[in-house]
Amino acid sequence: MFFHPSTILFFLFLIFSLIMMVSMNSWFMIWFFIEMNLLSFIPLILLKKNKYSIESSLKYFFIQTLSSILILIGLLMMFMNLEVYNYLFMSGLSIKLGLAPFHQWMVNIGESLTWSLLGMLLTIQKIGPFLLFGYILKYNYNNIYIIYLISLICMFFGSLGGLFTSSLRKIMVFSSISHSSWMILGIVMYIDLWVFYFSFYSLILFSVLVIFYKFNISNLNHMYLSLNFVISFSLGINLLSMGGMPPMSGFVPKFILMKEFFLCHNYFILFFLLMGVFISLFFYCRMFIFNFIYMMSKNLFLKSKFKEVWPSLYINSSGLILIPLMMYFY
Repeated sequence: MFFHPSTILFFLFLIFSLIMMVSMNSWFMIWFFIEMNLLSFIPLILLKKNKYSIESSLKYFFIQTLSSILILIGLLMMFMNLEVYNYLFMSGLSIKLGLAPFHQWMVNIGESLTWSLLGMLLTIQKIGPFLLFGYILKYNYNNIYIIYLISLICMFFGSLGGLFTSSLRKIMVFSSISHSSWMILGIVMYIDLWVFYFSFYSLILFSVLVIFYKFNISNLNHMYLSLNFVISFSLGINLLSMGGMPPMSGFVPKFILMKEFFLCHNYFILFFLLMGVFISLFFYCRMFIFNFIYMMSKNLFLKSKFKEVWPSLYINSSGLILIPLMMYFY
């Protein structure tokens, strides 16, 4: 596939802005590179030249502009010593991250993106706003209860949203919203916990998206009808790992955060987070079991090129080794 030089330039700007926002210690400079990141991402959406990509890019631009305005107004109010700046800051960042109840734009845009761009939207584009969340809590820890509320709302919408759609893109978006509830609480405790959770989530997400991309799967029906047993089984393991099913690798970051919640006596928050995880796992298990039963009924236990899916399978089953190590060393 031929890429125009301007496309390569925008991608390099995207990487540059990502490196700079991670390196900065200033709120304003992080916000500046978040906006550069936004302007570099929009041309990548427009690579797929159709009316849906144009509509998605416009939606993304206007939503991100609104959130940036809220953040700037909050910054001005902070210098004026007005306490309301906290709420404007967090509202703007919640919109940028697609957190519930400001998540609907991400569901709509995600449906029209390619798998690679959807992966970038759910991972790379969230790094800067998450870092700003960490800075807000660092300088004003009184916002902790608002963060708890945002986390619980994200878990509620993220876990229930996937039950009522058959689109795999929407399921990935709702899964991201659900994982964001854990990541917000991780960044509240220690930035290292957030980095650890985010790294695991990104790795598992891309291992799932690679299978969707390779086999052109965009709907649950495609998953049932177009895959043979080995690939379908591998995809099922990956989805269970994304849901946090022990002993898959997706359970490892949740295990670390649960241990921190116990040490901090946050039993109330932990209870509701686990309830959300159980709802998500119910959905993923239902997908896995239905697919398995369909394979048995159609006698589709066929031979497959295992090397097409082995990296994803190894990544998501590595929890069998990692979880005992974490229990021993952590």
